[in-house]
Formats: sequence, C-alpha cells, structure tokens
Amino acid sequence: MKVGALGPRGTYSEIAAWTQFKGRAEVVLYPTISDVVEAVARQEVDAGVIPVESMREGSVGESLDALTWADVRIKGEIVLPITHALLGVKGSKIGQITQVLSHPQAIAQCREFLRKYLPMAEIVEMGSTARSAEQVSKLGQPHIAAIGPRMLARIYGLQVLRDNIQSGEKNITRFLLIAKEDGPRTGRDKTSIVFYTADDRPGILYEILGEFATRKINLTKIESRPSKKALGDYLFFIDLEGHREDRKVKEALKEVEKKTAMLRVLGSYPRKF
Repeated sequence: MKVGALGPRGTYSEIAAWTQFKGRAEVVLYPTISDVVEAVARQEVDAGVIPVESMREGSVGESLDALTWADVRIKGEIVLPITHALLGVKGSKIGQITQVLSHPQAIAQCREFLRKYLPMAEIVEMGSTARSAEQVSKLGQPHIAAIGPRMLARIYGLQVLRDNIQSGEKNITRFLLIAKEDGPRTGRDKTSIVFYTADDRPGILYEILGEFATRKINLTKIESRPSKKALGDYLFFIDLEGHREDRKVKEALKEVEKKTAMLRVLGSYPRKF
C-alpha cells in the first residue's frame, strides 16, 4: 500500500502517516498538500494524509481548498500531539540566531518563544517544517535556525537548541486520511461537507443550519472560506456527527441540497473526538 504525505522527510504529515499505518505502508512524499490530494485523485497512491486543523491556529486553508474540488473522500482522521524544537547547525547557540525558518502554522504556535528569546530574528515562512530543517542543513550557517519536530535534527544532522518551544501545555493537530472512497458506518462517525449559496439573502444560512438542528444533529465545526470567485463570496465547511448513510443525516443533506447552489459530501469516517 502506498500513502502520500507532505515532504520532505520528517514532516508532521509523514509522522501522522507512520502513526496511522505503523509500518504497513510505503509513505510517498510530495512537495505540497495539493500534490498529495491530486496524487490520491489520480490513484498514484492508495491514500493520503494531510493536515487540516491545529488546535491553536485553526484550519489549514490549502487542505480545505484542495478537498473542495478534488475527486477524493475523507476516510478517517488522525489526531497527533505536536511538539516543536528550535534546530540549528552543530555548535550554534540561541544567542547567534538572526533568522528562523518554518511553516506558518509552526511559527504561529511558537510565537511566544520567538517574542521572548528571539525578538529581533527575521522569520521566514517555508512550505513545511522539514523543508526548513533541510534548508538550514544545506546552508550550514550558525545564525540560521528552523522550527520543527526534534527528530529532524537526526534526519538532517542538526542539533536541538531548545525543545518544547510551542505555546501552552497542549498542542494538537488533526490530520485527514483521504482516499477514493470514504469509511463504512461504525456507529460513532463524523461527516464533512462543503456548500455554496448562490442566493445571498437574509436567513439563508440560518435555514440551512436549521435542517440539522431540527433533527438534533450536532455540528462539531462550522467555517467559511473565500470561494476565490468574487470578493465577499464564501464556501461553508461543516463537520457533523453521524454517517451520510444514517437516516437523519441523509434527510438533512437532501434538504440542504435544495437550498444550496452546490453541496458536496467530503466523506464520512470514524470519529476520534
């Protein structure tokens, strides 16, 4: 079995994939999240693992955008505790660091540490934490550091300058397992949908959400994202409890479809929380 994940070696997506499959699959690394989704759609790989939500910094926009139109389904979710470390070349010291590289989510999650210990450092956003560590290793400069999992130090020949630099005691990221088909009913499921309302009038969103409320279907997440078609034009993403084949969920989705210009069920899958 082949599973796609965001590369290069050592990303949290790769760690999540190994956590899910425990060595029972070959992990194939791709340069972007969109590339992972497209690889699953083209059936280059059997499944993919992509980050979708950080407990502290919210949703990953690229993942939501890619899922909206790609011919893939959400098959499961993976919840992974995240710890960040400041990584530099061997022999470097925190006091020397003038530039820090990392993924935007990791940078945001370590904002307090950076403000306190490296307030003057230039912050450079990269495509992944692993790409940041790879770059620091290639450059070999003692004044440049990366933020990411401590295992990157072993992979890229770096040293841990400071461990556990993320803000707060608890930091969790939610990953999605995607495939060509979603999951079967388990009795404890979650369904993700995205919809678009061409009819912009007062109360339309209230009417749509009411279809779930009247059937006592709990919504675990509601979020809007720009449709990228016009300013002020939005797509709405919802996670709800239940499987798309459950009678109440099926009824609600049928009614919601009547009220929207586009409704897409992204998948039903076992609920982890």
